[in-house]
Amino acid sequence: MVIAVTLPRFPLCAAVCAAAGLLVASCTTLPPVERTRANALAARIDAVLARRGLGPDALSVIDNIIRHDTAPPPFAASPIVSELLSRPTAAADAAALFQLAVSEALRRLAEEAFAAPQASGALEKMPVSLRALLDAYLGELADAQRVLRSATRGAPIATQAILRELGQEQPSSGRLREVAAGFDQAALDRATTMFLNATTRFVRALRAAEGLQFPDAPARFDSAVGIVSIGTRGDDVHGPDAAVIVDPGGNDTYERAPAIGGAISVIVDLGGNDRYRGSDLVVHGLSAIVDFSGNDRYTMAGPGLGAAIAGASVLVDFAGDDTYEADLFGQGAAAFGLGAIIDLRGNDTYCLRAFGQGLGLAGGTGLLWDRGGNDTYTAAGLPDVYGRGGGVSFAQGTAHGFRTMLGGGIGILRDDAGNDIYQAQLFAQGVGYYYGVGLLWDGGGDDRYRAARYAQGSGVHEAAGVLRDESGNDRYELGVGVGQGMGLDLAVGMLFDGAGDDRYEAPVLAQGTGTANGIGIVIDGGGADQWHMGTDQRSWGRAEWLRGLSTLGVLLYDPARAVFTREGKPVSPPPRSAELGGPLGDAAIAYEPAGKPACPTAAPAIASSALPLAAALLRIGLGFAGGAAEPAIYADVQRRLTTRLEASIAELPTDDFDILYSFGRALHCALAGALRERPAPAPQMQRILRVLDEHPRCGVRTGALSLRNAIAADDASRASVATLARSALRSSCWRLQAQALTVLRRMGVEPDTGADLPSFLRTEPFFQ
Repeated sequence: MVIAVTLPRFPLCAAVCAAAGLLVASCTTLPPVERTRANALAARIDAVLARRGLGPDALSVIDNIIRHDTAPPPFAASPIVSELLSRPTAAADAAALFQLAVSEALRRLAEEAFAAPQASGALEKMPVSLRALLDAYLGELADAQRVLRSATRGAPIATQAILRELGQEQPSSGRLREVAAGFDQAALDRATTMFLNATTRFVRALRAAEGLQFPDAPARFDSAVGIVSIGTRGDDVHGPDAAVIVDPGGNDTYERAPAIGGAISVIVDLGGNDRYRGSDLVVHGLSAIVDFSGNDRYTMAGPGLGAAIAGASVLVDFAGDDTYEADLFGQGAAAFGLGAIIDLRGNDTYCLRAFGQGLGLAGGTGLLWDRGGNDTYTAAGLPDVYGRGGGVSFAQGTAHGFRTMLGGGIGILRDDAGNDIYQAQLFAQGVGYYYGVGLLWDGGGDDRYRAARYAQGSGVHEAAGVLRDESGNDRYELGVGVGQGMGLDLAVGMLFDGAGDDRYEAPVLAQGTGTANGIGIVIDGGGADQWHMGTDQRSWGRAEWLRGLSTLGVLLYDPARAVFTREGKPVSPPPRSAELGGPLGDAAIAYEPAGKPACPTAAPAIASSALPLAAALLRIGLGFAGGAAEPAIYADVQRRLTTRLEASIAELPTDDFDILYSFGRALHCALAGALRERPAPAPQMQRILRVLDEHPRCGVRTGALSLRNAIAADDASRASVATLARSALRSSCWRLQAQALTVLRRMGVEPDTGADLPSFLRTEPFFQ
């Protein structure tokens, strides 16, 4: 006997918003309306800059510094990051970002779920055997599995070590570097595409089938990918041993376990209020959960729910008021792979301790896409050792990289409709950290965003973070600050609110500002908006410059009904503040205070250390952050930098942030302190300066010019410095040009007015 099951039909959903194919070509591939809006926004920001006496090149400072002074990480740097850092206004185009970041195969699976099932013809109304559909699907799964397993190279992945790490923290940089070296990313991507396409076809066939035939008792059989289990319409309990499970209905319980070592794990549940529990993390595997209906509960004791490393994990829930719970690394999280949750409808609840809800680590795309309903997203956080005012969440549209080693991935939280609540702590709600792109895109509704710090459209350290809310009366709250359209250290932060009566609250560094040559932009489409800040002036379109170069803050708003307050007291913006990009858009240029470098104390007598330079730099690193450093080791480092600088540079690794940071600080201390106050003997000093002059990084050459000027003791040496400064004005490195202008000004020497300088350097007194 067989049981015939008729699957529920779902109404056709609205078409997905059109988007660009590539950001670099968005001006030609966007639909006409979207292209017009993008061009209008860019023109509007250019006009703001012009009113400030700046040109569009002020938006290219990050790109110029990176091209001349830094380099992308050796592993997993997404080209999307570089594009956004070179064209910051493109960050406002969430549709283009989504189209570029989310693979066509995954979008096709989502579109298949959104669409109504295919109309059945006369022949198709005949009963369909589930086994026939399964056999075709299993063959495709086996093909995808073969490609997945062929992606390995070198030593096997340390799966158990990764699982142990995820019990306490996100995967370490060392572990992820092992993954990067152990897999062919192109092969992983091919396997993922094959898996998604096969699952899309299987779901389509199930939804189109009339009178789908199931056995009247549970059934199990072997296949090329492992055990296949077929459930009943009763309340079944399914263990984690089957590779493929298909269940026709009932309130079922699924025990989950990690899919590792090239395994396949698929569940297709056609109805009922189901319970998923355990941990379904993927570590080199392919996993999918497709649940057609019911108020389901997904409760992971550890990582899981659309969470993958070196593989793919996808969860698609068609309907119901669902609950998603996970510990660390889940609900749309990935490294070197794809992790995604797609929920079509219902008032859903998402709870996570940290690291997920749209998190992209190195080489990964993490996506949480909720199509509709009034949803609640909550991310707690791990204790923050730096005491920055909350726990470390890294959630809700966030991407995280490891500085100098691994670029971040792409993390997206997309919610298409409903009155939603977003709650998190540090690094959340549209944040990119070190070559990552984080996007939170909300399509509409009266939403509430709460976080502590580094949140709500914030880029941190050469990254891009975007929060875009299309409409509704929304509320944005930061408990500590640093967010709401804030770019920190060569990063882009964007907050775009399309319409509604909105309220923005933050104490410091927020609402259109930046630090250290970052770019922070807030765009509000209009409404009776309220802007509340603390006493900090770095807000509302004001940012302090650094390195002689611009740091930008822009706040675009409708002045007709906007209200501004500081510390609860009303503020009356100047009449033209909206035209100047914020109430503080016309503030005089101010520079971040350079400050004296925190240099440890050297031992009175310089003693040679047996430590390699890299190890010595690690030992003294705390001394540059106010901690203790061993005086003898620090003295030996200073000796090496002043006596054998070229060899010291050559022996250092290029991808260890801690070592490079300590080296940079030690060299800065040598240049700003010891060598200025006590120059080395002339021949040695010339060798040091020659090494610095020839260094590939513009910042080092800039320091050399500054040092030459500081130690110039006679007319001949000062004339030589002036000649070098004039020559530096011909450099394409804006940082070196800025230093050259400073040197010439202090000497009272007028620079060449025909020098090819960016607009913001022409605002200097010599050119007024």
